[in-house]
Parts: sequence; structure tokens; C-alpha cells
Amino acid sequence: MIGRGNAIYSPRTGFGQRTKPSRNPIIKNMKTLFLKDMRYRRARVVLTALGILVLISLILLLGGIMNGMRIQARQYVESTGADVWISAEGSGGAFIGFSMVVEEYMAFLNAAQGLTPDSAAPLVFAQARPTVRGKSTKAIVVGYKLGELGGPKHTLEGRMFTPSNFEDYRPEDPVPYEVVIDEKMGLEIGEQITLGNEKVRVVGKAESRMFVLDTPLLFMDVRIAQKILFGNTPHVNMMIAKAGVNQYPVQVAASLDSLETIEARTLEQTLNDIIAYYVDEPMKAVQFLRVMLWLAAGILVGMITYVTMLEKTQEIGVLKAIGASNNYVMGLLLKQVVLISAVGVILGLVLSYVFAAAAPIFVAINFVESMIVACISFIVCCGSGYLAARKAIEVDPMIAFRGEI
Repeated sequence: MIGRGNAIYSPRTGFGQRTKPSRNPIIKNMKTLFLKDMRYRRARVVLTALGILVLISLILLLGGIMNGMRIQARQYVESTGADVWISAEGSGGAFIGFSMVVEEYMAFLNAAQGLTPDSAAPLVFAQARPTVRGKSTKAIVVGYKLGELGGPKHTLEGRMFTPSNFEDYRPEDPVPYEVVIDEKMGLEIGEQITLGNEKVRVVGKAESRMFVLDTPLLFMDVRIAQKILFGNTPHVNMMIAKAGVNQYPVQVAASLDSLETIEARTLEQTLNDIIAYYVDEPMKAVQFLRVMLWLAAGILVGMITYVTMLEKTQEIGVLKAIGASNNYVMGLLLKQVVLISAVGVILGLVLSYVFAAAAPIFVAINFVESMIVACISFIVCCGSGYLAARKAIEVDPMIAFRGEI
């Protein structure tokens, strides 16, 4: 028999086409071997995917809580329309320190250079523990002058509170005890809230402007807030104003801040103060916990995969003995790791949004962030599974046959 190129010569048949050697039928039929093995060990597969699912959900929910806090920290402050926030000297800021100023002493702000004329408005912003339907709860009292900066100008339901009759502070000003509540508080028009020793009647509902951690805002006339919270004194927490046309708030705030009696910050500076004080500082431990959860996801998958691979080293030895290469075996093992990780990550993504919608506090999961978390988690899980698979394929087929593993 003589060969020529791809043809072979036979005395009986002459030259003919060389036939390719057939693949090992056992190897050929093993494309779905990894699925059969997963079905055989389905309990461990389900537990692994469940562990990844829970960890991904926790990572995203923790991030969603922080993102929700940042959103809530901004929404009221941005809704006021104020560019400059003024507090007492040495207070550290309108929201993060103890600030008490007398509105009458701030009258010069109405003609201050750089501010819109007569835009300076007093504002009371203070935490309170109102009694609602016989139960003490958390809230923030916002006292402002109706029609000026500091609060809503209209309601979604009911009406606005009755404003005070005088521009200046007068203890005898007979202002009715009325409040406009957040629409999500679940109260009805006409119900009463107890603040301190006073009962305040709900007359309207405003668009939701929850502060950090779903703290509702109670809007009322600044005089009523002074009577209830400050013992009928003329103090307010801060003054807010709007920069003039073609004026830069940074320059205006810097100019006012140079005075010895007040501190002035721009809107952006105020927001940064609030987010740093109410979100970033308290949530440092949560950030650390998110990193630990990523590591836990990798360790979990790595340990389970490693133990699983060690349990089937004899099967791996058999595969290698019948001609399967290390790359082929590695491919079978990685298919399992990738499939389990993908299922866990996808279900974790889906369920995290479900949990966020059902959470008792505002949780805002950012889509881009969730994709980044999913990708990182998937890579960590697959990477740890890859290391475990590398260890498993180092088994010697003869050792596997002798049962020495």
C-alpha cells in the first residue's frame, strides 16, 4: 500500500481518498457530561447557586440602601430653590451642627450684595418625635414662610397651612396650629398630630420629600414651629437665599462667610455636608461589609467547587485514561462553575429588585452599579472555581485507579 498526498494506493482498488480516523465515541458523546454530573449532584449545585444568590442580593441591597439615603439627602434641599445656606458662626453648617440665629438680626441679607433682593428667608429644620395615632414616630419639622423659599407652595391634596399675619415675630400672633404632611405618611385630612404639648391639625398633603432613612417632613408656618420647638422665641436654625442674576453662588457664599457672625455655604457644599454626615460616615461599616460579601461569594464557590472536584477525582482519572486532555477536563469543570455562577448572579439580580420594592425603607438600586456588581461577582466566583478545577485535574490516572486519592 503506497500513500500519495491524501490518497492511498491499494492493489485491488487503486488510489483512493485517505479516511480520517474516527474520534473516540466516548469522548464524542460527552458534550453534556457536565450537565449529567450536575443533575447527579443537584443538591450541592442548588446550595451553591442559592449561596451566590443570597450574597448578590445582600450586596445590591446594601448598595441600594446607601444610594436611597443619598437621594433622600438631596431631594428636599434641592426642592427649596435656595442657592446660599446661612447658619450661625461656628455651627459647622446648617444641617450638621447646632445653629440658632435670630431672624431680625439677619435683615441685612435682604440687601446683601450678590443675593436676589428680599430673597432671604428664615427656616426651621429640626428633628421631632410626634405622636401619630397614639404612636411615637420620627419626623422633621420644617418651618418656613408660605410663598418664600423653604417649602412647598401648593399641595397635592387639601390646602396649605394658614400663614402668620405679620412679617416680624409677635408672640400674640394668633396663627392656627396647622401642618402639611408628606403624602406617604398615610394620614387623612383633619387628623391631628401631637408635637410636644401641642396638637397640630393636618390640612394638606405635599409631594413626598422624605429625608434620610424615610424620615417624613412636616411643613408648617415658621411661627408655629418656633412656638412648639423653641418655646416661643424668635430663633430659627438657618437663613436661606437665592443668588442674584449672573452671580456665582460660590463667590456670594464666600463673601458672606467672611463676616464674623455667620457661616455661608452653597447648595453643593450643603449637600456634600449632609451626605458626608448622614450617609458616608455612618455607612463606612456597610461599605466594608460589601467587600467582605464579595470575598465570601468567592470563598463559598471555591470551597464547594473544590470539595466537589475532589469527590470526583476518580472520574477525572478515568476521563484522562481514555484520552481526555487536561484542557478538555478543565472545560467540563468550568462549564459547571460558569453555569452555577451565572444562575446565582442572574437570580440574585432579579430578586434584589423584588426585595428592594418590598423593603420597609427606600432602596434605590442603580442599574449600572448592579451590572458592575454582577460582573465582579461573576468573575470572583468563576475565578475561585477555576483555581479549584486546576487542582482537581492534577490527579494522576493511575493513582485514581488504585484508589489512593
